[in-house]
Amino acid sequence: MLVVTDHSTHAESNSLYQLCHALRHDHRCGQLWVASRGLEQNRAFFDGQPDADIHASAVDDHFGFDATGRFFHQSVITLDRDLIDVILVRIPQPFDPVFLFSLEAIVPPHHIINSPEGIVETATKSFLLQVSYLCPEPILCNSLEEALAFSRQKEIVLKPLYSYGGRGIVRIAQDYCWNEDVRFPIDQLPTFLSDSQFPMLAMKFLKNVTQGDKRTIIVNREILGSALRLPAPGSWMCNVAQGGHAELAEPDEDERIIGDILTPMLHRKGVVMFGFDTLVDDDGRRVLSEINTLSIGGLVPLQEMSGRPVLKRAATLLWDYITP
Repeated sequence: MLVVTDHSTHAESNSLYQLCHALRHDHRCGQLWVASRGLEQNRAFFDGQPDADIHASAVDDHFGFDATGRFFHQSVITLDRDLIDVILVRIPQPFDPVFLFSLEAIVPPHHIINSPEGIVETATKSFLLQVSYLCPEPILCNSLEEALAFSRQKEIVLKPLYSYGGRGIVRIAQDYCWNEDVRFPIDQLPTFLSDSQFPMLAMKFLKNVTQGDKRTIIVNREILGSALRLPAPGSWMCNVAQGGHAELAEPDEDERIIGDILTPMLHRKGVVMFGFDTLVDDDGRRVLSEINTLSIGGLVPLQEMSGRPVLKRAATLLWDYITP
């Protein structure tokens, strides 16, 4: 198995390292390598150039996070493409469709987790419009004028189509606006939001956001668990990267229904591993706010909070998909 990632974007909490160890220790794994977009010598490969050299390192017992990225610069070999049977994609936004589809020249799409076509279709916020009935009134806004018109009907949240961790989110009310977690008078909105940032996905702002954003992780049709991410005092943003904190949770009936709808839909697109987030709407029921199919976080905290072997189970389910 080859894991493609970008170590230059990693933090200590990144679950890639523990997941790689779990994948490596499964009896079906012969060898596991990692190739990073953060290495200059991998530029041609991550640009999607045909037959570009792949510079990778074999995962061993010493593989772990290091702020300097030391592991990714040591023991690097030029990997023979013929040795690769499976590819696991673990790169953050922004992603390059050309690179993703170039992986199909190495292994077939059903041996890429998640499949390039599936990622390209689902890793944009606009995909939520396909399941709009599960979400808090989403619409696609193509300009600041459209967003302001929508905000006159109800308070809204604007999300860049390709972002993660709460980056670039804007909230618009009648008299105030928020650039991520910082509030401004509404007349200051054009100072940090312009037409060049559109299109963006708009959703109704839910006042019950203080009850938390719940992330549920699914691998090969199985729910691994859920974590409730609560905002910091005085904040409306639940992302841990934005100061929130996580607690162990369980998916409720509404979330299991959401999972039952999303899982077969995404599985048909080759999306084997994904996370979905929910918020509490004005009626007290959880509704869909995000789907993450690119670099799914939360596995390590889920294991630590639950005491269950979540990473080992995730690895088993991924290998089950590849070797049914």
